[in-house]
Parts: sequence; structure tokens; C-alpha cells
Amino acid sequence: MRCAATAEAAISEMGAHDDWSGFLIDVGLGQWNRAGLDVLAAARRVFPSVPAALVTASNERDIINRAASLSASFLCKPFGPTEIAAFLERVTAAEAGIDERLEGRLSALARRWDLAPKETEILAWLIAGRTRENYLVRSGSTALTWRVHVGRLLKKAGTARTSDLVTAVLRDEARALARRRT
Repeated sequence: MRCAATAEAAISEMGAHDDWSGFLIDVGLGQWNRAGLDVLAAARRVFPSVPAALVTASNERDIINRAASLSASFLCKPFGPTEIAAFLERVTAAEAGIDERLEGRLSALARRWDLAPKETEILAWLIAGRTRENYLVRSGSTALTWRVHVGRLLKKAGTARTSDLVTAVLRDEARALARRRT
């Protein structure tokens, strides 16, 4: 996580890194009333596919429309854990390489099974076909941490193995697609 107190600092920070997973930007960043919109526009020019959410206490139409035109989610203050969790699930899915069609399924399963953020991250990783070893390297987690989180995930999902879990998720999504087409 990286933080900035001004729009200039945020844009500078953006340019200094290329490993962004998501952007959570306050409209009122710094001293200028709508500086966060400029930061969002700068983020979109360089990182168009990275999930972004704009945070504000305002419900002004032009701010909402600008956020939508820049493909950003919109979070109105005050917001709670449910709202931020939905955005973080999008970030997790995008980082894992989950297809947008499966993103909604991941979010629904995370809520249905009451998954912790790390469990949701691991589920996304597995659905994307990524390996345990790659996850451990990327996350800096230990094999023991992986086993603990995967064990909890499997228990909540009611499956015995990760391959069964992935198969069940993909089969569920295929059924949902078939229902939508009929």
C-alpha cells in the first residue's frame, strides 16, 4: 500500500512504480477540491485496466459521471467494510488474472462462504490456474500459512481438495452462463 497527501505526490508515486493492484483515491485529495479526479485520470492514462475506486462525501452528478467515464467504482463516505470488501475483491480478482465474468462469481462465493480476504485471494489464485509456489513467492507467505488458509477455505466450501473446489466453482459458473443464455 502506498499513500499520498496531495495530487502531485500521488501522481509522482504512480510514475515511480509499475506494480499497482488497485487505486483507492479520495476526490478531495490535498488542498484542491477535486484533485482526486485528476489523479484518477492520470492513473487511467498509464494503468487503464487496474481497478480503481473514487471516494467522496459528495453526490454531485459531475463527479459521479467523471468517475464512471474513467471506469472507476464510486464509494460514498461514510462507507463500511462491505463496500470496501467488494472493491478489494475486484482488485484480488484482477491481480490473479480472473476473467471479468468470473469476478462476480468470486465475489458471490466470498460472501456466501464468509471468506477472509486472504482466503478470497487464494480462491482467486486457484481459479486463475496459478500454482501454490507462485503464490508463495508473490505474497511472501510461508507454506504453513498457505496450508492454514487453504484448509479453512476448503472447510467453508465443503470440499476436500483444491482441484475439487476449482472444478465446483467453474461448473457453477458454466451452469449460470447456460441459464442466462436460455
